[in-house]
Amino acid sequence: MDADRYRLLFEATVDYAVFHVSPAGMVETWNIGAERIFGYEAPEIIGRHASILFTPEDNLQGVPERELKFAMETGRAQDSRWHLRKDGSRFWANGVMVGLRDDAGSLVGLAKIVKDDTDLKQSEELLQYQLNLADAIASNAAEALFLVDSEGRTTFANPTAEAMFGWTSDELVGQFLHQKLHFGPEGIPTFLGDSPTEHVIRTEETVREEEGLFSHKGGHSVPVSCSIAPIRGDGAIAGAVLVVRDLTEQRRTEATERENEQALQQSQKLESIGVLAGGIAHDFNNLLTGIMGNAGLARRAIAAGRSEQAAALLRDVLAASERAADLTRQLLAYAGKGRFVIQPVDLGRLVTEVSTLIRASISKKITLVMDVPDDCILVDADRAQLQQLVMNLVINGGEAIGDQPGTLTVRIRTEHFTERRERPRTEGFPIVTGDYVRVDVSDTGDGMDDETRSRIFEPFFTTKFLGRGLGLSAALGIVRGHRGAIGVRSEEGKGTTFTILLPVPPEVLRAERISGHTSIDYESNGGGTILVADDEEGVRSLVASVLEEAGYTVELASDGGEVVKRLRELGDRVRLVILDLTMPALGGGEAATELRRIRPDIPIIAMSGYGDLELMQHFGQAGVDDFLPKPFSPGQLAAKVRDALAPIVEDN
Repeated sequence: MDADRYRLLFEATVDYAVFHVSPAGMVETWNIGAERIFGYEAPEIIGRHASILFTPEDNLQGVPERELKFAMETGRAQDSRWHLRKDGSRFWANGVMVGLRDDAGSLVGLAKIVKDDTDLKQSEELLQYQLNLADAIASNAAEALFLVDSEGRTTFANPTAEAMFGWTSDELVGQFLHQKLHFGPEGIPTFLGDSPTEHVIRTEETVREEEGLFSHKGGHSVPVSCSIAPIRGDGAIAGAVLVVRDLTEQRRTEATERENEQALQQSQKLESIGVLAGGIAHDFNNLLTGIMGNAGLARRAIAAGRSEQAAALLRDVLAASERAADLTRQLLAYAGKGRFVIQPVDLGRLVTEVSTLIRASISKKITLVMDVPDDCILVDADRAQLQQLVMNLVINGGEAIGDQPGTLTVRIRTEHFTERRERPRTEGFPIVTGDYVRVDVSDTGDGMDDETRSRIFEPFFTTKFLGRGLGLSAALGIVRGHRGAIGVRSEEGKGTTFTILLPVPPEVLRAERISGHTSIDYESNGGGTILVADDEEGVRSLVASVLEEAGYTVELASDGGEVVKRLRELGDRVRLVILDLTMPALGGGEAATELRRIRPDIPIIAMSGYGDLELMQHFGQAGVDDFLPKPFSPGQLAAKVRDALAPIVEDN
């Protein structure tokens, strides 16, 4: 009966391979489970050696024989290894071989039971791989990694975290992470209820902080960026993972880059100043040679009684002096401090007029395209300066095309820049949010390479064979003076586009000067006392000589404090004050304010070698009536004084 039950069990088992082998290792029986697992039918395997079920490497090492011997000696042999199917494929099996003995205790055979555990083996291998991978990532990651449980207690900290913050893993595990690294975004201390980690666990949201501060064990703060993500398990939040990056080196690198950039900019400025100084020295030396030489010859001619020759020589001196004054004005334009006469300017009309004037100066093969709206917004600007600016750019565009067929386009638009809109790369004042009038001058010439494009705004830089001057650097100065910007886009073989951006004013200024008087006949003689203040003795002497020759009485002061003192002393005898903009002891603006307190009605003229609009407006607020830029001729000085003293003529 027991034999029958065993036979039925043997034959019905399908999940396990069950077969018998002889002491010599030959297969004697083969159940249905063995057929399913190994792929052999009973007639194909019975009578063959069981080693056919083992892998070649196991057979080479004698594994089947050792297993058989061990089972016969001990009664049981168990193993887990790869086995072969009939088709040659491998599967992972857990097996046991037991010895079978008769009633007398003699070994009569062996039974082998095998289970296919390939899926379990693969799952274990995958799990082990994932564990090894996670361990390798955590151990070698450049970022600090922390794991916390659902309560916020630390369960893991990688070696980088230990090195970054000074705490050992033993010191962190089991502790609330926020109590060790208690600084949050921008260095604000956090507590359990409002810590980023607790927020992630509570809301299941991922939190990223681009900049924050964590506390080091040594007491100092470490700048970091941090990402905290929830860990889910069994339908609930099991904890969170923190990935922390140390920004110390990045901050140090950024600081070094800023220092290097500033040093490079300073070096470039010094180089530019050197080029500028050399060019100015060259031009001024030429002018001074003519001035000094002709002045010396004129003195000889006067001593010899040759007055006509002396007069001719002095005319040459004056002409050279005017050219020196022009060069100074170019320098002021380059610095963005040129003398401006500010008024509402229609850029559309100005550009059209300039383009019409210079049409004859460019090749007839060039097509000039004017894309200018009829209702162009007015800008507050110096018309003459903008004419010079546009004229230079249009002429440059024509020269870039040369005598070849091409197109020169002048385009005007109004643009609004916001914080989110990309600004064009420009030189001059930064482009802030607001409305701008944009002027584009584009040519189809050969374009510029990177080196040329990077130097075009340098003073005295030119690509022409001959030529000296401030060139486009003066154009840069003009847009600076108007609180605007200028940029260039160019590529070899694809032409060049210059872009000018001028800010649209909130309200239009109508006055052409700070405070003006109607001109009168400048040939009439004057009278009365004029108080003159300048810290340069030569200027004081010149002004005194011109005004005394015109019939005025002149009182002199060498600084702002002295001019205030002299006005108090002279009182109502003074009809007009002329004072320099920059003087020691008391500046021109402060002095003008004090003079107004003493004599609210007295006319004041400011003199200066600078012509910056801001300074002129500052003097207007201080009560200055007019502005006289240096250098000036005797006639210009006399005219300015007579204009200031003339009664205001009302419009009829």
